[in-house]
Order: sequence, then structure tokens, then C-alpha cells
Amino acid sequence: MVKLAVFVWVLIAVAAPAAAQSGGPGKPSKEDRKATASIQMPMIFYLARGEPDSCGTGCSEWIVAEGRIDESSAQGLRSLLSRSRKANLPILFDSKGGLGTTAVEIGRILRGREMTAGVYQTIPAGCMGASEQTCRALKQSGQVLPATLRNFAHCDSACVFALIGAKVRQVPPGARVGIHSVKLVIDWGDPRNPRYSGKQMAGYERIRLAEIHSRYRRYMKEMNIDVRLFDLSLQVPHESIRYLSRDEIVAFGVDRREFQETRWYPLELGSPELWGVKFFVQGTATGPKELHTSYVRISCQNPQRVGITYFRYAASEEPRGEISMKFAAGDRSATLSKFGSVVKANAVEIGGSYITWGAVSSFEFLEAAAARDKIEIAEPGDADAEPRITTLSTTGLSQTIAALRQRCGTKSG
Repeated sequence: MVKLAVFVWVLIAVAAPAAAQSGGPGKPSKEDRKATASIQMPMIFYLARGEPDSCGTGCSEWIVAEGRIDESSAQGLRSLLSRSRKANLPILFDSKGGLGTTAVEIGRILRGREMTAGVYQTIPAGCMGASEQTCRALKQSGQVLPATLRNFAHCDSACVFALIGAKVRQVPPGARVGIHSVKLVIDWGDPRNPRYSGKQMAGYERIRLAEIHSRYRRYMKEMNIDVRLFDLSLQVPHESIRYLSRDEIVAFGVDRREFQETRWYPLELGSPELWGVKFFVQGTATGPKELHTSYVRISCQNPQRVGITYFRYAASEEPRGEISMKFAAGDRSATLSKFGSVVKANAVEIGGSYITWGAVSSFEFLEAAAARDKIEIAEPGDADAEPRITTLSTTGLSQTIAALRQRCGTKSG
């Protein structure tokens, strides 16, 4: 069997199946479809720059890692890091997977440099309306590209091995981390002239796969990840994909934060529709440790009025009654009233059902809220219970309101 190993070329592929789709609220736009195609192509690395705090507090520039991990990906990352004059930039992945061995190599590079990694989709300004070919050429130009970030991104399959190598890991609300079992691909030569028996090949594959499993378990332990994550992946056929729940992301140690939020940003749904959105992870009304993604949407009603809608993840046991909530900023507030039936939003969270509360308010109210550091959503408690308060940052709200005003056909005062 040792001699046999000399004659075979082993390729460990952990790529996610092409059928797994990315998504966001509403019908995918042309730009969404272009981004989905990009993450199926070989991985490229480039630098991007956004607004202040766009990639975290004090962070406005990052490394993009986009596409399928192949044999050259680790060297591509090393080349970019050697050229970059800025140290300690975070690396943000959007990838369907690829080669597990190369992904582990990337993960070790990240750990050696004590880097931060996240799961985000980068949208360069120069790619808006451009062809895929033009966009990719821009990304490979070596320039630092002005860009925005979206939280609807993937880190599937082999990408997970790269992600967990980082010292700090960030999986924002709405991002997906997908796992499945390792696939061992071996080139046995010309099938018309086999040099080995079926028994020899099957025996070698079993031994090789056991070695690979053992090596990946050790790697996860080194990266302070619960090895239950790898054991769970072995239960998922390679041709399929299983996305981790927020509870699993926290429990396995991929991203241990129980509360987190995105900045406010405008979400383009195709002219004339534009939303302002913020996504956040919180416990349900009945179980603070049952973590799920909820979100707030603001949208134009007319040039003076704006709709505020709170989509809260529906727990298995919801409080009874038609309760109202307060959307408050300082001493000013809007009353959110419950309306409509429970809605499904698989694009936000697979299998997620949402209860909605809404109000119509003024742009002036939102602008006053944006001038503060935080907004609170207050939900009355049952009987003598204290109100349940969710505190949200206003980062990005001013820019989002300006985009909404422009789309509504009016100018801010």
C-alpha cells in the first residue's frame, strides 16, 4: 500500500455543490447573480476601501478573498500580503469552498499573522453595471477599490477551514457557514487499463480518508474549534450542504458573540425600490440563548414619510396578544404595531419565520435618531416582567437616510 501511494495523485476537494445558492431579501438582482458567479470562479485577493467603520470600529480597508479555493490560492494570499504596506487588515471571505488542503494552508497563514477574518460580500463601485469580465479585470488590477460590504455572503465547505484559522472570526447576521463531508478524489490513471484491483483502490481510499479526517480534527483543535463541527460535517453528503445555525456558530466557537449587528445600509432591489436595512442577532422572546437573526427595514412611503418595519424571528412559543413596541431614540419614539401574518424569509435565515411590527413616521424623526449613537426597540413584558429592550447602533443610518431621500425624490434639509 505504501508503494501504491507513489503512483496516485490525491486531491482533497471540499467544494460546496454548485446547486447551493446565495441569497438576500427579495428577488436576486443582476448584481447578486454576478456576485454568485464570481464566487464560483478561482479565488482572487484584492484590497478594498469603504466608509469609516464600514468593516468594524476604526476599520475602513480590508482584504477581499472571493471565489473557489484552488492550488494557487495560498500563494495568491502570500503575494498580496507581501505587497501590502498596511498590516493587520482583516480578510473577508465570500467562497463556496474548494481544496481543503489549501484552505488549511490559508488558515495557518492567518493564524501566524494573528489576522481577523469575516464572511462578507464586497461590492466594488466600479463593478456596478459592468460586465463580469470587466469587473474581474478591475479586481485583478492591483488597485485599492472603493467598495461597500453586504452581510449576505457564504463561507462554505473548505472555506470554513480557512476562516477558523483567523485569530478573530466574524460571521455577521445573514452570512452563511456551510459544511459537508470531505471528498477524496484520486487519479488512478487510465480506467481502460487499470493497474490496481478494486479491492486495492477501496482499501487505499479508506486508509487515506481516515488520515485526512484525523488531520482535520487536529487542525480544528489547534484553532480552538469544537471538533463536533467536523463530526457534524461527516454526516452531510459531499453533494449536499448544511448551513450552521447561529447557535451552532457560537457553540462550536466559529464566532462566539451572542449579540451582534450590521451597520445600516441601503439595499438596492431594482429601481425604484430601495430599502434601508439593519440585521442583528438576538435571543428569542422566550429564550435568550436561542439565537436568531432579526432585522429592521426602512422604506419610502412618500417624499416626506417613511415606513419602519421590524421583522422579529418568531419563537416557537410567542407571547399572546396584539402587543405594540416602541422604536425610540432619546426622548422621541414611534409606536410599532403588529400587523399581517407570519412571513417566511429563508434568505435571511433558513427556515426562519418572522412576525412584523410597523409604523409610518417622518424622515425628520429618523434623522434625529441618526444624530444619536443608539436606537432602542422596547417590547413590553408579560405581567410584572421588565420590558425587553434591544439596543442598536446608528452607524450608517445617516447615509442610508440620504439614499432613501434621494430615491424618494426630495433633498434633505
